Amino acid sequence: MLAYAPSQHAKHAMIACLSAWELRDDLAGEWDDLLTECAVYAATSRQPWSEPPITDPPPLERGQRGDIDELRECVATLDRLRAERWLAKRYRDENFERDYFTVATDDFEDLGHKLIVAVTAWKLAKIFPPYPTLRTGIWEMTAYRGTARSPVRSDVIERMIANRGDFESAHAVFLYDAALQTGDGEIMKRVGGAPRPSAASAAEGVGAPPIYRLARDCGAYLKSFAVAKRLGDNRIIEAAKYNLDHAPSFEDFSFA
Repeated sequence: MLAYAPSQHAKHAMIACLSAWELRDDLAGEWDDLLTECAVYAATSRQPWSEPPITDPPPLERGQRGDIDELRECVATLDRLRAERWLAKRYRDENFERDYFTVATDDFEDLGHKLIVAVTAWKLAKIFPPYPTLRTGIWEMTAYRGTARSPVRSDVIERMIANRGDFESAHAVFLYDAALQTGDGEIMKRVGGAPRPSAASAAEGVGAPPIYRLARDCGAYLKSFAVAKRLGDNRIIEAAKYNLDHAPSFEDFSFA
């Protein structure tokens, strides 16, 4: 999974792995089966030009910058190696994630995946070695640039349901969910949605996700279970299931 390259299937395989971890208590005896599907998805999504995981931070030169504008310059020039040195300088800092998430919301190209992947990496970094895990977010930020504004509105869940879980409306919900997980009001303002009140009973009645070939819908149905537990609305799952059953499969589609 950490042999990351910012293609669509590769980033979604990584997000699916986090969703599987978050749903592990609901899976009981099917946990190994879901992990197998995550492994299949991660392996088959790996691009021939991807690299093995880089486990050690690069050496830093005297005067290495660690300010937020340095990361922004790296993104503007699509300079991943320079951004990795920024990460090596900053990732142990107490306030690191604020700058990491802020730059990830400077644009919302590709349906806001910069923030979605950054939040995924930040959460996985609590499980895996921090530097190589957080590096995946840096890859995503420096892979492309744009000026797209956030697609999020206050009715993102209603739009996903109305659109029967299609790719774009589902990702607006996933972006909204990612912004909420930062716990940062300024990030929420950048994304454009108003925070929903937390649902104390959100985990009730969600059930266990099914085991299926995740590439079919880029793992959206699996992710919908984790998101529905956080947002307290099982209609997210129903919409994602409709999309899985009726939309064309992405399993044989290259997003490189």
